[in-house]
Formats: sequence, C-alpha cells, structure tokens
Amino acid sequence: MDHFDEQLKQRARQEPFQTPSSYRRRVEETCAALEEESPAQPRRGGRRGRWRAWSAAAAVTLLVALPNVSGSAAKAMEQVPVLGSLVRVVTLRNYFYDDGHSSADVSVPQVDGAGQAGDDVNQAIQENIYQLLDEFYADVDQIAQGGGYQGLSVSYDVVTDNEHWFTLRVNAVRTQGSSDEMLRYYHINKDTNQVVTLSSLFPEGSDYVTVLSQQVKSWLEGREDAFFYQEFTSIDPEQSFYWGEDGSLVLVFDEGSVLPAASGNPEVTIPAQVVQQLMEGA
Repeated sequence: MDHFDEQLKQRARQEPFQTPSSYRRRVEETCAALEEESPAQPRRGGRRGRWRAWSAAAAVTLLVALPNVSGSAAKAMEQVPVLGSLVRVVTLRNYFYDDGHSSADVSVPQVDGAGQAGDDVNQAIQENIYQLLDEFYADVDQIAQGGGYQGLSVSYDVVTDNEHWFTLRVNAVRTQGSSDEMLRYYHINKDTNQVVTLSSLFPEGSDYVTVLSQQVKSWLEGREDAFFYQEFTSIDPEQSFYWGEDGSLVLVFDEGSVLPAASGNPEVTIPAQVVQQLMEGA
C-alpha cells in the first residue's frame, strides 16, 4: 500500500494539472467551516474531535487530489454535476419490430431529477417519437404487400450536463427508398429549472429570427452545394440548436432543408458576439 501511495504522489508531481474551480471552491468553503466551528465547540474527547475534523479535511483533499492524478480524470470530474443539479437519463422503453419488410429499433428516453422541466421535456420527446411510430406502423401492411422496405431507428445521447445546463439530443433515422435523419435538442436551464427553446433565449419582441436567418444566408452563399439558397427564407422560430464551447450558438437543420440530403444535417455556427447582442436586446 505504501508503494502504491508513493506512485500516486510521484505521478501527481509529474502532472501538475489545474484543479477544477468547482472543487477548489468546495475545499475553501469546507476549510472555512472547520475554522469557524472549532473555537465555538469545546473539545470533547480530544482525539475524537480531531479525528472528525481530520476526516472531513481528508475527504475534501481526496476530491482535490484525484483530478491531479491525470488530465483525463481532471476533465471528467470537472464535468460531474454538483449534488442538487444531478440529472440522469434512462431508457423508458424500447420498441423492436421486424417482419422482413419493416424494421424498427426505437429507444424512448426519460429525464429524471429535473422536476417539472424534466416532465415537460419527457412529454415533448414522447409526443415526437410516438408520432414517428404511428407513421411507421401505418405503412407496415402497404410496404409488405408491395415488397418494399422501411426502417425506423431512434436513439439519444446527452450533449451537455454541467452545473448550469442540460441538453439531450434525440436522433431519428427513417429509411424508405432513401434515408433521412432528424435531430432534436431538448434543453433545461438548471439555474431556473426551465425548459429552454430558441425563442426563450431572447427578450420579448426581439427580431432574432431575421438576424439569425441573415447569418444562415451568409453561410449558404459561400457553399458550392447550396442549391437551395434561393429557396431559403427564414429559420424556424424554434430552430434546433445547441451551445458551442466558445459560447457560440449552433443552429441545426434537417437533411435536405437548406442543403442537399447528401450533406447530412447542416450546422450553422452563430458567433457568440452576435448571440450576446441579441440576448441583451441590442
């Protein structure tokens, strides 16, 4: 055990990674609490009191020391949400179907731990997925009689889950002759416990649709495959989006909506400065 401890110490010294700010803050708060508590409480049992204080400090020290063992560990622990903001996603149910002409593999996610906002997201997700399933099953008999084929696949993954924000992406791929993929993003602001859509990011009366649409048009102008540029007029007021790491806003479009289907799901990045001005009402 001593040999293992020494290896950890040596590795920590060799890899001086920055301790995540959230953990540094917790260490400072815990140490401050220990300092305030000690003078006010008489030392009962001497050794027992010192043991409790040492245990609390050691527990916090462990949280701080672990990220310094490796860069990957530090990054992973920085992304762990704090207690009280923990949101988890489970698979509510799976749907499987295969008759040789139609096949479906559908996973329906459920967001837990987000209160009413989570319930609202779950309802929106289920309505979207069940509509896809209804359309799929409505064509099963006709596809089988005609000797054709159709497929439906629905999966999900967590895009962002930090102390302040949660984003879940649902991916749906429909196949019938050709295939098309639809991406839907669902957001929860953990600070306000509110579901967030594109329109709710900006003040009431904001002309964000015009500004963002112009950004998309400028992006399309520079692409050789922008065959639909003349047909594009405006984004949807509730266009799918997610946040870029630099604070930019990434608008996501369905296949074939602004570019040929072969180009996949186009993503247009709106600079953070443009987004900030819109959010401030400028």
